[in-house]
Amino acid sequence: MIEPVRAEAPLVTRLKRFVRRPALASLLDQAVVSGFGFVSGIATARLVGIEEFGLFVLILIVTAFAQGLHNALVTAPMMTLAARGRRAASTYDATVLAAAFLVSLVAAAGVALALVAVFALRHHAVETGVVIAGAALTVAQNMQLTVRRTLFARGRGLVAVAMDSVRAIAFPLALAAAWSSGMVLDAALVTALLAGTAFVTALPLAYGIWRAPRRGLRLNPVASRHWGIGRWMFPLVFVTFGQEQMAWIVAGIVLGDEAIGGLRAAQYLVGFVIILLTATENILPTAAAHAHETGGDRGLRDYLEKATLTLGPLVGLFLLAIAIPAGTWLNLVFGPAFEAYAASVRILAVAVACIFLRDMVTQYFRATHDTGPVFQAFVVSLVVSLVIMYPLIAHDGITGAALVITIGHAVSAAHLILTMRRRLARGA
Repeated sequence: MIEPVRAEAPLVTRLKRFVRRPALASLLDQAVVSGFGFVSGIATARLVGIEEFGLFVLILIVTAFAQGLHNALVTAPMMTLAARGRRAASTYDATVLAAAFLVSLVAAAGVALALVAVFALRHHAVETGVVIAGAALTVAQNMQLTVRRTLFARGRGLVAVAMDSVRAIAFPLALAAAWSSGMVLDAALVTALLAGTAFVTALPLAYGIWRAPRRGLRLNPVASRHWGIGRWMFPLVFVTFGQEQMAWIVAGIVLGDEAIGGLRAAQYLVGFVIILLTATENILPTAAAHAHETGGDRGLRDYLEKATLTLGPLVGLFLLAIAIPAGTWLNLVFGPAFEAYAASVRILAVAVACIFLRDMVTQYFRATHDTGPVFQAFVVSLVVSLVIMYPLIAHDGITGAALVITIGHAVSAAHLILTMRRRLARGA
């Protein structure tokens, strides 16, 4: 007797649809990646001490710049172009993977030279282990980013979540194994472990992308199409890097690793609020665009005012809860050596408030499809930051570095607010 096929329960069907949603995979992956960066940074600070942590931070800053350029040239354009030409998807993916590897090798050489230059400017002997580990991390991070974006572009976001989760688990295990075996934990070793775990988790998936049935590689046409999209994103990486990250490097050269370690710990504390603000990117742009579509400039302005008045007090309360007892938080989270940098936490809390205001105003320009003023605001803040950078750092030390970062964000926020007010006044 043939049993009738039972219909799947509606609840099970809904759960399956929910799990398969790209937005859910993206949210989970962002939580894993951000959480891993946050926790691994704190663990590193605790294990290697404030001075080695400062050197570790300098390595991450240089490699992050290389990853920003990689994203502008390779992965961001890929997310736009991947949906086209589905029949040639495997050929395109393999071509992007090969291009990513070549670009990563060039970036690794650039990172190595940059680290050598930092040592030379500080009149220190070059630490070969640091330079090699930084170059390896550049290749590993860029390739992992490429694999992650490829998986999301092909509707395999949960596989990307699994890859990043395995890496998040593997790194502390590798760190514990190194510590238990008696190895000296320093910036070079921690960087090498970060690179190693990224390679181990990304390479099997990269091999699968490479070995998929396909035609020959098409490097030249793919490079041309990517440059058509990425040519405007490429200079923006330099602008944003010059506004803030350059202050870290100058402070590292002038003040040394310990000061940078303290400033980074301060940034970690206020960075918790920035992570919360990043989560609003899943809601605010769409809602702002809808408000503009249905109500014009007036509707958009009303929506942004309401959103700002709703979120602003919450952001303010979080920042006050972090900034007022800043020394206590630094002691509890990072250790007694970091407590002296409480003033930097309070200054950077003001920077986060400026970032919040700038992000809210940015929604106006995104909704009206006019992002030119956003780029102009960053250019203006870059010029101001570069002018005040060395004098403030040389005169006020690490407090001066925190002030440079905060003033840069304040200038870009003020520029955008004034530009928006002028636009609204003309339209009134």
